[in-house]
Amino acid sequence: MKSLQKIKHRINSINSTKKITKAMQLVATAKYGKIKNKLEDVSLYYKTVQNVFFNLMKNSTQDIDTLLNVKAYKFEKSRNLYIIVGSDLGLCGSYNSNLIKKINEEVKGEDILIVIGSKILSIINKNPNFHIIQTLTQIGDNPSYEIAQIISQKIYDVLEISWLKSVKIIYTKYINAIKSEPIVEEIFPVTFSKEKEEIITDEKDKQTYEPSAEKILTTSFTLFFEASIYNALFNSKLAETSSRRTAMEQASDNAEDLIEELEHEYNNSRQSKITQEITEIVSGANK
Repeated sequence: MKSLQKIKHRINSINSTKKITKAMQLVATAKYGKIKNKLEDVSLYYKTVQNVFFNLMKNSTQDIDTLLNVKAYKFEKSRNLYIIVGSDLGLCGSYNSNLIKKINEEVKGEDILIVIGSKILSIINKNPNFHIIQTLTQIGDNPSYEIAQIISQKIYDVLEISWLKSVKIIYTKYINAIKSEPIVEEIFPVTFSKEKEEIITDEKDKQTYEPSAEKILTTSFTLFFEASIYNALFNSKLAETSSRRTAMEQASDNAEDLIEELEHEYNNSRQSKITQEITEIVSGANK
């Protein structure tokens, strides 16, 4: 009978766990819809800023680095600044582990980090070789634009006092409900390429700027950095929520499968116990 009690206890325990994972799945599903709608607005804003910024670059006669007053990144011993966008919470499948793999591939000894997210920060802190200069945690399910502004200002502060080769954002890009991938996006130095040429689709944008494209461009760097970071924040948040929803769904399904197995084991054990008792009674009656 003790064996039956153990099986019954396990079934009850897994049932309790299944209720939790199912509730988390429902919460993640509700959040997913809201964040996805917000990301659509953020992506539109980001593309608009890109369009304006690259048009200004195209119409500027001065070098971008001269406008930013940047010389340091050309030195051989210069380092990179990485902005890491992770999660505050766990229970989101392979979201953080995939991000860590990308970080380990990219970040080298002298590079410096700005880390966003409590969970990813706790993982990064386990490696003493990473140099963290700023952290932001508990950003919630609806990251504020102020976070992007804080990081953008930090980029400018570092550019003024440090030798930087580049500034890159490592974040998880949302692709669809079942797929996302960690990527590295360079936002400094700002270069004008054929890929960015495709962003400018309206030839009428080639116009005269007042007072000048250079002066407007100089004041637009902050906006470009902010928009890039804001877009990364919401891509990461949607990818995290989608990953958590999938993970909790799989956990609930696994719990259900395990419960069925245990119930089958319980019934077999109970039948065996009953058969054994009947056999003992019959044997005793025949003596």
